[in-house]
Formats: sequence, structure tokens, C-alpha cells
Amino acid sequence: MVGAAADRAWRRSTVWQVLAEQATARGDKEALVGVDTDGDVTRVTYGEWARHAAALSAGLAGIGVRRGDRVAILMTNRVEWLYTYLAALRIGATVVPISTWLKDDEVGYILGKAKVRHLVLMDRFRKIDFRAMLGRLCPALPSSAPGDLRSERFPALRNVVVWSKSDSQPTPGAFSWTDLVAEHAEENVRPAEAERAAVRPEDLALIKFTSGSTGFPKGALLEQWGLVVDARLHARRLQLGPADRWFSAMPFFHAGGSVWGLMSMLVSGGTLVFTEAFDGRTSVEVMDRERCTAHFAVPPMLRDEVDALRSEGRTLSTLRFCCGGNVGLAEEVRKWLDPEFVIGPYGLTEGYGPLTVNSPDDPPDKAGTAGRFFDGVEYRVVVPDSGVDVAPGEIGECLVRGLVMRGYHDEPGRTAEAIDPDGWLHTQDLISVDEQGYVTYVGRIKAMLKVGGENVAVEEVENCIRRFPGVAECCVIGIPDRRKQEIGRAYVVASRPGLDTDALRSWCLEHLARFKVPRDFVVVPSLPMTGSTKVDRAAVIAADPDASALEHRQA
Repeated sequence: MVGAAADRAWRRSTVWQVLAEQATARGDKEALVGVDTDGDVTRVTYGEWARHAAALSAGLAGIGVRRGDRVAILMTNRVEWLYTYLAALRIGATVVPISTWLKDDEVGYILGKAKVRHLVLMDRFRKIDFRAMLGRLCPALPSSAPGDLRSERFPALRNVVVWSKSDSQPTPGAFSWTDLVAEHAEENVRPAEAERAAVRPEDLALIKFTSGSTGFPKGALLEQWGLVVDARLHARRLQLGPADRWFSAMPFFHAGGSVWGLMSMLVSGGTLVFTEAFDGRTSVEVMDRERCTAHFAVPPMLRDEVDALRSEGRTLSTLRFCCGGNVGLAEEVRKWLDPEFVIGPYGLTEGYGPLTVNSPDDPPDKAGTAGRFFDGVEYRVVVPDSGVDVAPGEIGECLVRGLVMRGYHDEPGRTAEAIDPDGWLHTQDLISVDEQGYVTYVGRIKAMLKVGGENVAVEEVENCIRRFPGVAECCVIGIPDRRKQEIGRAYVVASRPGLDTDALRSWCLEHLARFKVPRDFVVVPSLPMTGSTKVDRAAVIAADPDASALEHRQA
């Protein structure tokens, strides 16, 4: 099924063209409001954003960044992240966002897998020293000349650019981000303009790594036109305009930050308001002070915001709409954040973010749904494996076509599994769609957890646990969590007596991002097995009263 057609002209736009048009139409209008962890506020107009990005694109071109190159960004939510993002897209480079929550091995995996040629990172944030991390991953950097890095582990990597909050010492082997912005001499402007003129809507914009249902993250290939089209469809459904001010609690390395919030505001000519790092109390203070009209966040963030407002005994009064989080949280969101209507979008990174969302024009009895599919997006709901379409209102796997990633980076087999020869993306998500086209999200087919809005592949966590001395087998499942909605619980079979679960937890914290580490480690004598000698995850879930109480399927 498919709704009304999307405007075909939208498919002919690049991301930079959208910013350039906004800079021309409303150059003096506030585009970005960023609040760092010191409380300092940076305000940027559309004209300033375009000028900064254009200058940086010349600096990037001057060190050899060209159309099609992979440019990784490892930085917190700052305007510099957004300048770098648009500068790279302006000259046709592909951005690889890297989570600031990841540990050395996880960052190294992405740098190697994506064949990153240029890395832009901040020097440090709070207790995290990103330069030291890079030094551990790439010990050849200090002895290299800037632009001539030769790393055995990362053979594609040539340039490292460091942004420093303070006037810190130069990083040996790296370029200064500030110098690149300043150095846009004519010899750098010419190659930048040549690259800009060659950029096409079909060029890759992002390699967005997402933890699907496998043990390693997969890089979804997202093209520039798709980011623009999804944003325009999203904005049209929500009736966004220049007067809207969208507070995004999401990190920019997350699709919720760099796709949903950012792009929705960019195409609308509105204002994106954000904080460098999330804090519930700070979020509600900023939303209140900046008179924000729109807000998207994942459940643990919403929970912290609700708790902050409750402790102060006050509500917000400016929100036109807000994400509801989940069934148990939506009523509290309505009470304390006080939006005119609550949204519960459904989507996935492989579909450029949101594919459905509610509208202010929806009937009241549809308020608990995920809204309707965007115009121009084809969808089917089928019986998993058989592909037979189900009747309206029945549960089946969601298939979508029309707004779909190019594939997974360097993963032809997994791409073929995800996108069939007819172009249908098999989402592995269970939904139902009623007679009027309103979607209800049910859960995931494959084993994957959603911890505080972050996808966690249980196989990745299990592989880490299995590497700990004394572990024979394990099974990670999800259990409910008040703040994060769900969190992992690991059932572990020891290969010898006296397995130290505290040491096992420390091992996981050393090798995995904190949100991936299970809350509980339960030592058991054995695990149920299937006929094919694999751990019977469904049986483990069924035997755990906490896990079986979750609203979605884990197996």
C-alpha cells in the first residue's frame, strides 16, 4: 500500500542545497542554539552556519578531502559537529558518525570497517581523552606528518583533525580544526567548489553504524536525497514551519539527532535547540527558556525530564508536540511536559529514520498509535518467512519500499538478506496496520534489545562475555527497567567453580559501551538448547518472569 505521492522535486536536492536556500531566504534567522556543559550558549543564524561550513569545506579540501571520501566525526553535540557535517556533505564526502560512548575496540572497528580516510575529533570531554584513545588505536600518529599518516591497522586513514575547546597544545601528527576554518585561501576554495559542483543527490551522505541483530554493527548507507525527502515528509506530517523550535535531546551521532531533529528543522527553516550532553534538569530549563515547540527524546531521557519537572512542581507550557516514549510513560509526558499532542513515531535507520508519525489532525482515538506511513512510502505487513500479506489489524512483519537505504557497507550478503530483489526492505519489525492506515508497533523478530533508545545486539554482548576466562556459555536477554525501558540480563554457565561476576562486569565495562553491559549476571549450571545445539533463547526468556513480562518479543 502507498499513500499520496511525495514531491519528486525533493529527490533532486542535496543537503547543502537546502542549507544554502535557507541562508538565502532567511540568513539572519536563528538556526542553531547550542548549550555546552559549562552553560555557555552559542547562537548561530542560517547565514553564519552556511559561511562557517563553506569555509571549513575549503579547509577540508585543502588537506585532500574529496567527493566520496569517508570522514568520521567523533565529537559531542556542538555547533562544530554541525559545521563539520555540512562542510563534508557540501563537497560530497560521506560522514561516518561515531558515538562518544564507545570504547577503543568499538571505535577501531568502525574506523577500519568504514575505511575512514579522514577523522575529525574533539580533544577531550569530561574525563574522556579522545586523543589518548586515538593514540592507543594508532600509535603511528605522533611520529607522522599531518596528512601523511601510515597506520598498519587503518591503512585508509590519512588525516586527523582535532578540535580543542581550549587553546591546548597542538596534537602531533594532526591538523587543527580551527586552522582549517581560517585557511580557506583561493588554492583551497577552487578544489572545494569543484567538488561541490559535482555532488549529486544520489551521493552517500552517511554510513550510519547500527547494531542490528548480529554480533557486529552494520553500516547503513544513506544517500543525500533520502535525508532530504524523509525530513520534508516528517515536517509536512507534523506541520513544522519557521516558527518552530525543536529541542533535540539526542546525540548527533544518533539518527535521532543527525536525521530526525536536525534535518526536520533544516528543511522547515526552524531552529534546532540542543545541549552538548543530556541532563534532564538542564533539558527542561533550556526548553522553557528557549520557548521550544517540539521535542524528541527516548524513554530514559523523557523519564529524567519528567522527574525534574515533578521535583520542581511545575510543567512546561510551550510544547506543541513531544515524543511519548512508551505506554507507561506517555501519560506522565502529557501531564508534566504538557504538549498539545504526543507522537510515537515508528522507523529505523535503514529507512532514513521515521517512516510513520502522528499528525495534529489525527482523530483522538488514534492517539496511542504510531500514526500513518509517510506519503510516497510503500508498505506491506506480511507473515514472517512466508511473505503472505496479513489482513488489516493483524500482526506481521513490516516491509517498506521507496525510502530505503542503499544497503549495508561492504556487506553484500546482509544487504541481500535485508532488501529483496523487488526493493522491499524486510525490517524484522512486527507491526499491525488498521483499516485507516494507523500503525501499531509490536516488537522485533530477532534478538535485539533497546536500551535507553540504543540498539544492543545481544550476540555482540554474548561474544564479549564468552571471552572472559571461566565462561563456558551465556545468553543475554532483556528485562524491564524503569529508566531505560529495558536492560540486559546475562545467564552465564561457568567452565570452572568460583566464577567472579564482579570481575566479569568489569571486563564488560572495559570492552563495551556502558549501555551494552548487562545489569545482572546470573550463574546457572546449564542453559536450554535447541535441536541444532544452539542456546534456546525463547526458553530462557519464558523461564524468566521479568523478561517474559516485556511487551515485545526478544526471540
